[in-house]
Amino acid sequence: MMRIERGAKRTAKPDIFISHSSRDKATAVHLAKALNFCALDVWLNDWELEVGQSLTDEIAKAMNDSRYIAILITENYNQTVWTKTEYKKALFREQNENRTVMLPLIVGEAQIPDFLQDKIYIDLRNEFFCGITNLVGMIHGLSKFRISQALSERQPQSVSDVWRLLQSIGFEPYVVLGKDDFDEMLKHGGRLLRDEYAQFNPDALLDSPAVSGHVKALVRELF
Repeated sequence: MMRIERGAKRTAKPDIFISHSSRDKATAVHLAKALNFCALDVWLNDWELEVGQSLTDEIAKAMNDSRYIAILITENYNQTVWTKTEYKKALFREQNENRTVMLPLIVGEAQIPDFLQDKIYIDLRNEFFCGITNLVGMIHGLSKFRISQALSERQPQSVSDVWRLLQSIGFEPYVVLGKDDFDEMLKHGGRLLRDEYAQFNPDALLDSPAVSGHVKALVRELF
């Protein structure tokens, strides 16, 4: 039987910075993991910030470095000075770069804020994995027509479904991993194809007694 292999990539320059209320932390983490599993590199403060760093400086740098800024719209988003500041920074970048930077994502029961009324948004409340698919397609420059056609035939219900759909339109997805996870997968069940990109065998990782419980949990969640 042919070995099933999956692509994995080390994190580099983020595709998306997730701007969210601290009250929506669990929702932000859930979304970030799904995006990492579907070929998008996400910057999330809980994953990146270290004790002693300047919160203001690090977030400003991450917002400038990331290709896009996702706005997680819930009833909490527009209730703090911090999220309003992040929105203003995103708006400045959008105006300065003359391109789309802000990506409104509805994840909670809330009306669209006035400052996003004229923006096309993605609703993740009822069709989460359809929204993930559209987001991946937009950021990776995939054909909107192909994605729309594929979604009309079958709506994904899991990360694996998203992978199959993307493969059906000619895009080979991969998992975005931190350095430690990438190196462990490479050591025990993978092979480096090119700089920063490897293929790994899920079965080999799950069967190996040398693989950490953390990495095995990641593999199970993925496949």
